[in-house]
Amino acid sequence: YPGPDGLAVDAIRAVLTQHVRHLLLADVAVRRDLPDSVHQMRVAARRLRSSLTTFAPLLDADACTEMREDLRWLARELGAIRDTEVMKDRLDQHCDALDPDDAGHCREVIDPQLDTRMAAARSSALAALRSDRHQQLVDDLMDAAVAPPVTTAAFQPCSTALPPLLQRTWRRLARSISALDLEGPSTPWHEARIKAKRARYAAEALEEVFGRPMRKLADALAEVTEVLGDHQDAHVAQTLLRELASQSGVSGTTGLSLGLLHAYETTVEMQDRQRFQQIWPEVRRRARAAGVN
Repeated sequence: YPGPDGLAVDAIRAVLTQHVRHLLLADVAVRRDLPDSVHQMRVAARRLRSSLTTFAPLLDADACTEMREDLRWLARELGAIRDTEVMKDRLDQHCDALDPDDAGHCREVIDPQLDTRMAAARSSALAALRSDRHQQLVDDLMDAAVAPPVTTAAFQPCSTALPPLLQRTWRRLARSISALDLEGPSTPWHEARIKAKRARYAAEALEEVFGRPMRKLADALAEVTEVLGDHQDAHVAQTLLRELASQSGVSGTTGLSLGLLHAYETTVEMQDRQRFQQIWPEVRRRARAAGVN
């Protein structure tokens, strides 16, 4: 990685190279069905897409638009596996908060349903990895890592070209956070999570260039995305539980048990909002320390 006085194009090349390597290693692991491989590949796809978005003012738009869309497609294909896997583990764990009979009723419905969905999602994802579209994406990403499709603006020092890119993502996040309502609907909180993730990835892309203050901001934003990610999972869990409870063949007793688990997830969602309010002031302080406002 270059330092602040190095050229922005070299920082872009370093970031893309790192994430493309991560994607290729995870690709092999997914095909071999290794633990955590789907999550790692999805993260790599998201970071690459976020990097192309963060650096967009310094990149040729025509060269990057298709890559961003293909990375969105890839993350969506992998997401069906990962999201189902996470939700099953989450609900199985949270069943422990219920009494044993209610926990058993819930698991009798949740586990077979999500196992079936996971198998279908894995089949679809493997088909996507064998597709021409995926191979073309890999080729394009490798080319971009070797020779990033930059504009002349990328040949400025990092200290000049890169901070405004993070400032842009931070301002969008801050506006989104200011509109949140502790008692309000879940959608704005989910939108804030998306913006927090973009800001986190942007800060992580710059931390090797700008050092400790930027790294501390990236760490703080990682905590934000973790809390808001758990909040989103609680909301998704409630939606899934309502869906499962409404299916034919679900008895009244089992439906009641699923309702108790739904109530537990509702409580968790509100606790996550309170956790976020506690950590946000420290995130803002770290942003100021990193020269972001």
